[in-house]
Amino acid sequence: MTIMNKIFAGLLLASASAMPVMAADFPEKPVTMIVAYSPGGGNDTVARLMAQHIEPYLGTRMVVENQAGAGGQVGFTRLARAKNDGYTIGLLSAPSIFMIELLREGVAFSQDDFQPIANIQSDPILLTVNADSDLTDFAALKAEIESKPGSVNIAGDGPQSNVHLQAAAFEKTLGLDINFVSYAGSGPSATALLGNEVRAALLTTSSALQFVNAGKVRALGVFSPERHPSLPDVPTISELPGENMPGVGTAIRGVVSPAGVDADRVAHLSGAFEQLLQDEAFIEAADNAGIVLTYMGAEEFSGLLDETMADTRQFITLME
Repeated sequence: MTIMNKIFAGLLLASASAMPVMAADFPEKPVTMIVAYSPGGGNDTVARLMAQHIEPYLGTRMVVENQAGAGGQVGFTRLARAKNDGYTIGLLSAPSIFMIELLREGVAFSQDDFQPIANIQSDPILLTVNADSDLTDFAALKAEIESKPGSVNIAGDGPQSNVHLQAAAFEKTLGLDINFVSYAGSGPSATALLGNEVRAALLTTSSALQFVNAGKVRALGVFSPERHPSLPDVPTISELPGENMPGVGTAIRGVVSPAGVDADRVAHLSGAFEQLLQDEAFIEAADNAGIVLTYMGAEEFSGLLDETMADTRQFITLME
């Protein structure tokens, strides 16, 4: 267990009640969690990990359903339109969901269509290469990009995703010109990197960690203000070029329901996730998966979403 997660767990244990708030006759059947992205990516990883541990606190099974398509728009639309009885929830990923709303016309949802339940995770983006690559550090990759402007293929979830936003900020901040190659999730992006279809890849830390630990992928840097606790030897991108690199692509992952769910059911769901993030087995599994737990209750999570939407509005012009 990382020091960060140990401290976090201790604070929760000191403040939380013994059991989640119970709602009368709820739940009486499994709860479905919609993940708006493909299996194997960072969103899918954290959702399935929660599903393995939450049943004692939720009072029923949580079933994960992947509803990938259009960079998350298909799944988020389904979630917004779902019956607001508490039996359908979803893993919201910001800033991706806000980028869909801001960049596209005819989107069938907005921030107001979702009820925040709890924030779970902060997942920054890693800049990675194949472990067999001749690119051994960031300087070598940067030099290659500078020598071949617009020709170095770098994979990432997209288009119009948080990873794409990070790629755009990367180019603008360092004055580089890459060829961003979109794949339907971090899982397919990692597969492309392992198959040498691309020169490098921008991957969520949670999805990349298994490949880094297995010696299949080399991490050159992390787009975060601080080094990742699971990869303490990997420098931040800001450390490498000596410039301030915004981590605008960091995935903030939290649980939401369709708006209008009964307050007692929201309280039960929120309490279940609060208890989950005290569970020692879950915390250890999260550490092993490189998941940095950043729990927030419904009210605080709602404020974080408002801030993230504001930041997304500020940086989204980088993609135009």
